[in-house]
Amino acid sequence: MGSSIWPAVERGQNYAFAVAWVALLATGIGLSDKPPSFDVPPYLSLAPVGTASAASPEPPALPAMKDRPEALIFVRHEAGEADDTFNHSARESSWGHHGRFAAPGNAVRRQVQLRSINPRTAEELAGFFRDVSYTLTDIRQGEAVPPIRLERVPVDLGSKDGGERKALFITALLPVVLEINQRVLADREQLLYLREKLRSRPMSVTAIERIWLEDLAERYDTAVDNIDELVRRVDIVPPSMAIAQGGVESGWGTSAAARTGNGLFGQIQVVGRPGAGAPQPFASIGEATNAYIANLNTHRAYVAFRAAREALRQRGELLDGYQLIGSLLRYSELGQDYVRFVRQIMRENDLGDFDRARLSSF
Repeated sequence: MGSSIWPAVERGQNYAFAVAWVALLATGIGLSDKPPSFDVPPYLSLAPVGTASAASPEPPALPAMKDRPEALIFVRHEAGEADDTFNHSARESSWGHHGRFAAPGNAVRRQVQLRSINPRTAEELAGFFRDVSYTLTDIRQGEAVPPIRLERVPVDLGSKDGGERKALFITALLPVVLEINQRVLADREQLLYLREKLRSRPMSVTAIERIWLEDLAERYDTAVDNIDELVRRVDIVPPSMAIAQGGVESGWGTSAAARTGNGLFGQIQVVGRPGAGAPQPFASIGEATNAYIANLNTHRAYVAFRAAREALRQRGELLDGYQLIGSLLRYSELGQDYVRFVRQIMRENDLGDFDRARLSSF
């Protein structure tokens, strides 16, 4: 039996090397297959790119890094004069969706998506608020704000009496301001995390994190290496302040700029039709509010506002719109008289109650 086995063994040795290469090749082919989808770990990493949207519920497999990634997976952790104009350029229009690095739905905290409405009349708007049981009284008592986004100002808002007109305006604008603030806070929390990471372990900052920082710095019009200044700029505007200024500048939504171009905040265009100095038109109330908050967060005229806001943050205090409006002396040529008038509006309408408001998710 032994003599019959050895010739076979000897023949097998002649083929062993080839068999091994075939096996290795098969293994290599298997390894080259695209791995199945997996859950991205809870730290900032290279996000899916390509056609996947920022709100994609199931992230695809991790691909190779591209030059222009379209989304980030965010980390979870605890945590009226010339200077007052806003040039609505292509860069600034990205505020609505935060550029190509849009925060995904689970960034830092689950972001509430607003339901758009576009009633033709003020009465339709009031009826919609009644249907969803949305009242300012409930919000003042701690109820969450329904996630509703009014797209355009009803042209006949002026037909309502003063009290009802103000209530409709406040009710409509509050969720829009809260949604924008929500997105700004998501960016801010990510920024604070990366600032600490740069200070404590800079070599661990990834390429995609640096790209995200560069994009954020570009949107906030500051140098990426001036991280403290970027933190000063990436912050919210208190709802009480935004609502009061919107009410004052637009006559509670009844001005021609509000009715024809959703201009709520007195912004003046420097280019375009009908010409420089005309009210800046916007496609929606949300776009106008985005531009207003971007203006306060980036323009050199509002350095004092950003410094005062940062001081409140450092003391761990609520961002109080009544206090912060005092730093906007350059928002109007009226200066201190403008500040006093806006503060009067805030007191008379108890707008400070809304600085603690939050969005519901229905």
